[in-house]
Amino acid sequence: MANITTILGTDSVSSSRIVINNNFAALNSELLDIAGPSGLLDVDAQTLTLTGLITGGTLRINNGADLFKVESNEINAYLPIKLNQEVTLGKGLIYSIYPGGLTVLPLANAYDHTTYVLDATNPVFSNPVILSDADNGQEITLVSIGGVVEITPDNIIGTDGSDIIINDGGTLTLRYITAVGLSISGFAIISSSNCAIYY
Repeated sequence: MANITTILGTDSVSSSRIVINNNFAALNSELLDIAGPSGLLDVDAQTLTLTGLITGGTLRINNGADLFKVESNEINAYLPIKLNQEVTLGKGLIYSIYPGGLTVLPLANAYDHTTYVLDATNPVFSNPVILSDADNGQEITLVSIGGVVEITPDNIIGTDGSDIIINDGGTLTLRYITAVGLSISGFAIISSSNCAIYY
């Protein structure tokens, strides 16, 4: 912190000239420590480089809209996250569930949740339905409530061509796979419960 000498109300400008100059020199020296050889702050590039601890109540990265925010009770990321190392969970993993019974299946590459509860009483499920493509590697779980939901095999890998039947309360977990070199594209069945699947 710069050592600044206070100019009193009784001081004159002429007599305080040296004090004023010394104060500016002290400020310049502090700025050089931050933006100079240490390279902590690059004003032109708008970068701040720190190697020590950052302490604060909230961290917020914003570029016109919030991109990443750390608060006292949660962390919110508003961009896709790529983890390139193993992940250790200290507590349970919570999957997102589509709010309410799903009455229309998501469009291609628009699966925003990991679990979809299908309202089998809705007329849209009175006939077999086709699953839209998902993102490569994306996993979804379908749960049928209120009746039977039939899924056509068009986008399912490894079945014999028969419809997949998810009975009332049944679950079907799928992972979307695209392997261009092997000409494979579709959902692979990871697990099922209370379903009729024919291979």
